[in-house]
Amino acid sequence: MLLGRSTPSALLAAHSRRVSSTATAPIPTNTHRCRVHKQQRQAVMTVAAAAQQGEAPDEVQFEGVHHVGFLTEDLNRSLDFYEGVLGLKTNPERPDDKLPYGGRWLWIGPEMIHLMELPNPDPMEGRPEHGGRDRHVCVGLKSVAPLEARLKAAGIPYTRSKSGRAAIFFRDPDQNTLECVETGPWR
Repeated sequence: MLLGRSTPSALLAAHSRRVSSTATAPIPTNTHRCRVHKQQRQAVMTVAAAAQQGEAPDEVQFEGVHHVGFLTEDLNRSLDFYEGVLGLKTNPERPDDKLPYGGRWLWIGPEMIHLMELPNPDPMEGRPEHGGRDRHVCVGLKSVAPLEARLKAAGIPYTRSKSGRAAIFFRDPDQNTLECVETGPWR
């Protein structure tokens, strides 16, 4: 069953079956993480039980991704990359002075990237060579060719999709990975 075509009650019932099949195992509660996980499972089971009785909460209607947040060590360096190499524009409607750290909101199609000048807990070294095997954000575009030309001209390394799709993966100066894929009717 495809996630996009499943009803909320069917999804909750399926999750409830998976959770209840493992519910007989003791759940350690000696750490915060285990307690939180137990509470989340109990909440899902409660919603699933309500769904089975026809009392499901209102359907959640996602509208899309509003923005993606990327940590950056040096905001100016990141702006050179995002504005200079990729050609993104600042969203002047999003003020940066309301947050206790430096940052910038950039338009990427109808969504945004929020650059935040904060310490990055992720390692800079030892990341997979191919960005598709690392945490990444995928952005649709009409054609990969102009972006590929910009990356080549700037000396930014990239890899092509291993699946054969018209897509490329590359990293920003802080090792955040972007995938850019030619969108089509499957989107």
